[in-house]
Amino acid sequence: MSNKVQKLVSVYIPTRNRPLLLMRAVDSVLKQTWRNFEIIVIDDASDDPTPEILAKLSKEHPLKIIRNESPKGAAASRNIALEHAAGDFVAGLDDDDFWLPERIELLMNAFEAGYSAVCSHDQMEFGTKKMVWEKKPFITFDDLLYYNQIGNQVLTKKEHILAVGGYDESLPSAQDYDLWIRLAEKFGPVKNVPSVLQIVTAEQARESITTSDKKITGYVACFEKHKSKMNPEQAEYQKYRLRLASGEKITWLDLFRSVPKKLLKKEIARKLFL
Repeated sequence: MSNKVQKLVSVYIPTRNRPLLLMRAVDSVLKQTWRNFEIIVIDDASDDPTPEILAKLSKEHPLKIIRNESPKGAAASRNIALEHAAGDFVAGLDDDDFWLPERIELLMNAFEAGYSAVCSHDQMEFGTKKMVWEKKPFITFDDLLYYNQIGNQVLTKKEHILAVGGYDESLPSAQDYDLWIRLAEKFGPVKNVPSVLQIVTAEQARESITTSDKKITGYVACFEKHKSKMNPEQAEYQKYRLRLASGEKITWLDLFRSVPKKLLKKEIARKLFL
């Protein structure tokens, strides 16, 4: 473990009706080598045994539990968590994902002035298929205008998120991607730790409370929100990805017409993998 003075990290986990997965997520935080953390669980009006399980967990571990009496969605739940976060640093975790023990320690050690946030490589699980998502060492604002090259979570300063207005609750989905764009635009690139530190249940495998229609609507809204910042190549690639997300049949000709040369290898690999 690092000998650095350990600053408090607030870990926020929104959840709804996934108690067993939530227990796995919480357990992965409890096993972190970085010991100065707090866990904030936002129960988004679960109507299953989640409240009882959280009550039991809170007797065994010091959890902050916040319950929404009616469903507010992931973005609102994360903003509520940020209001209650005591740490100068914050890190999100989805309830169906989990961390490897050194995640907080390695991300905290990597964070430095001039960067908006820190992320890591992820292991993506598509049901029985698994792959490691290896990210660039530094992900810039320009990079993010092509697509979300960060994923679903970062570690950053609480004041950074608050300075850009938090998660956009008007977006039905893509709230994380939208936030990363705004963070990188204001505070600089996102630094990546080149180690797998998070296991992610990928969209094709997870059962989500967000419907497919809402997901597509959110992606489109995020594109519309930021398209004025994009160059023609970025905008064309964004439209291509929206067609993919909507389930439209994409031909190889479509791929070669719409994908920038520097991203061809990635898109060919994805088409062959999926």
